[in-house]
Amino acid sequence: MFPENERIAAVLLAAGASKRFGSPKMLADVHGEPLVRRVARSFVEAGFYEIAVVLAPGADDIASALEGLGVLVVANPRPGDGMLSSAQAGLSALSSGCGRAAISPADLPGLTPPVLGRLLAGLPPPAPEVVVVPSSGSRRGHPLVVPAGLVPRLLSWGGERRLSDLLREPGVVVHEVPGFGPEVLRDVDVPADLVELSR
Repeated sequence: MFPENERIAAVLLAAGASKRFGSPKMLADVHGEPLVRRVARSFVEAGFYEIAVVLAPGADDIASALEGLGVLVVANPRPGDGMLSSAQAGLSALSSGCGRAAISPADLPGLTPPVLGRLLAGLPPPAPEVVVVPSSGSRRGHPLVVPAGLVPRLLSWGGERRLSDLLREPGVVVHEVPGFGPEVLRDVDVPADLVELSR
């Protein structure tokens, strides 16, 4: 599915406050299971070697929804600092030995095992400064697949930076894997975003 003997980890970002959703969106029902479990399970079934799910402190109900999947639950002590801080918490918690890490918000229910499998199958050979993203038309989606060599750079950034800044960093090459649909773009912000999934 991906380069032989290469271990690819994943970091799922689930520490947001769900202010626009009005309730904890990670627990929203998607085809009979909580959103966060659906997405984490998809990464497990797609074959990612290690998966860290980053939550806000005290999110015990969300952590409970992940029980039995074998994922690593990580608390971001500063969730208000934004997505980069959650990515840093997740990356710091991963064990050594993974050549790349896929970073994604955990609110994209379209990231199913087949979709993630297509991304893994389309990965180019690993390279120290090549970041891989799936694309839908002219838009780049999730997850962002980062080589281990760039992780220290991400970990060194302060709160003024954004995770997406990595795509514009000097020396970083962005490799797009084309042919995906809205599943790599469409996240859940409000309850109405779940309507399409129920059809």
